[in-house]
Amino acid sequence: MSDVTAPPPVRPLRELLPHLIWEAVLLLVAIGVAVTLYSGKGERLFTSGGIWLPIASLGFATTGLALSLRTGTPNLAVGPLASLAAFLYADQGMGVAILAVAGLGLLLALLVGLTGMPAWAVTLIGGLAVSATVIGATDGKVTPLRDVPDGPRWIWGIAFIVLSIVGGVVFAIPAVRRYLAANRPAGGETGAFSLAKLVGALVGVFGSSVLAAVAGVVLTIQQVSAGVIDPGFTLAGLVCALLAGVSPFGRRAGILGVVLAVVIYVCTRYLLTLENLDIWITMLIEALIGLFGVLVVWLLELIGRRASPYVAAASRPAPVIAPGFPPPPYAPAPVGAYGAAPFAPPGPVNPAPPLAPPPSSAPPAAGPPPGPSWPPAVAPPMSAPPAPPSSAPPSSAPPASGPPAAGPPPGPSWPPAQ
Repeated sequence: MSDVTAPPPVRPLRELLPHLIWEAVLLLVAIGVAVTLYSGKGERLFTSGGIWLPIASLGFATTGLALSLRTGTPNLAVGPLASLAAFLYADQGMGVAILAVAGLGLLLALLVGLTGMPAWAVTLIGGLAVSATVIGATDGKVTPLRDVPDGPRWIWGIAFIVLSIVGGVVFAIPAVRRYLAANRPAGGETGAFSLAKLVGALVGVFGSSVLAAVAGVVLTIQQVSAGVIDPGFTLAGLVCALLAGVSPFGRRAGILGVVLAVVIYVCTRYLLTLENLDIWITMLIEALIGLFGVLVVWLLELIGRRASPYVAAASRPAPVIAPGFPPPPYAPAPVGAYGAAPFAPPGPVNPAPPLAPPPSSAPPAAGPPPGPSWPPAVAPPMSAPPAPPSSAPPSSAPPASGPPAAGPPPGPSWPPAQ
């Protein structure tokens, strides 16, 4: 069964605590990377506010992808949807861009929720179709942004940080996390439909599509134009989500991990760019960061799986034994119930068997015991065989040397035989 039917944990912090510890490590790494960039060649990025738009654009895309991972419906069309939003924003405006991408996201979410098919397969094919549409609509040319908005750039960065933290806090609520993560694979439910899975797909796929549209808008403001191909938000967002500790199986994630991972990724990318390294080296380092994030998620999953059975067992009710039926073998039967052992008073453990008197070597006393016995024994009537005619022994036969045969003394016997 899916996790939505599991009993609620009695200690919600037990599942969240490993993520909080890992986020403390990410905080130290983010501070170190940011200080290194600021003290080196990237001081102008912080003084001019140019660091905010790269963090915001990648941050919205990563937040959307992390949302789909939390609900167990990974949206691998985040990058193509962001490129579509960037083109529509540069050509038609922000409203048209967000509404068009939201409509496509709703279509993908319904397809995932109603069919029960894996979201990664549906969104990957859907993203391929979106990329083909963008290339055909732009005719392979860059679309310049005609109306560049004025205003501080840090607003987009603050909006991303607040949205990501609020989403993490909401998903830290056990009831919300369990219900929206109904698409987390539990085995034996491939293609099964349920209302909880439909709601999870709507929240994950549709919500991540809207956030991808916002990421495309911010990217267009940053570059003052809209590109043709995927800006790479899918892979970069997946690397950041894994580094943040967001489980690709669903449900398990922290609160500040996405924000810290995006800051680490963007600052590291600027450090590598300012060092004039080849592009393949930069891509290799990003891949190594993603593999390290996979190991982090694997470790957090192991810790979470060891804690979940204890939490579930603590809230599992005791078995109820129906009266009138034999109890199961693991439960003691009440005294007097059907199938119960008879009551025996307590006694010494393993009492020694009574010693039998040794057999007497003396021959038993001949004859009945003295005195009458009651009740008298009634013997069944028996017919004695006819006695052979007596004949006197020959005079030459020797006398018998053995003792006389034991028998009852002469006279009447008691009780009389009947």
